[in-house]
Amino acid sequence: MPLVKPRELKSELSLSLEPDKMTSRIQLIIALDIAGYNGNQIAEDIGLTPSRISIIRNSPMYKQERDRKWEELQKQVISKKTDKIVAGDPVDIRLKEMALAAVDVYGELIKDGKSEMARKTAADAILDRSGYKPHTEKTVLSVEVTEKMADRFEKVLKRTTITRES
Repeated sequence: MPLVKPRELKSELSLSLEPDKMTSRIQLIIALDIAGYNGNQIAEDIGLTPSRISIIRNSPMYKQERDRKWEELQKQVISKKTDKIVAGDPVDIRLKEMALAAVDVYGELIKDGKSEMARKTAADAILDRSGYKPHTEKTVLSVEVTEKMADRFEKVLKRTTITRES
């Protein structure tokens, strides 16, 4: 366990490095701290040095906010709000149910669609949503033409030009 100095024994430099306002990065550090990450893991995930994380985690502002968040989380657990979290968002659940029904509709259209266009559109939609997007890359093809082939092309083109002019 690292040695934590009381504020009175900390240097001016160390005190000046403490954060003075709550940022989204500090909020993330608090979330990871509450989730059980240690200082080195937090530093690695966020991209700061372990010493910087230590300075932030030992600042009074950080401790106060972390304690407030921890109490808030405990209240949610006690008030059984976690049941709603575990059960899932009702809108999300309903959308997933409707998505399954929509897939069934597409399936029926593919099998029983009255027009070829309706069947093709349904099939394309299913393929697209399952990750099989249409191939849109252009293929470049180079053909070497021999002199003999070039002569034949010229003859055909001359005939076509003469026929059109007549």
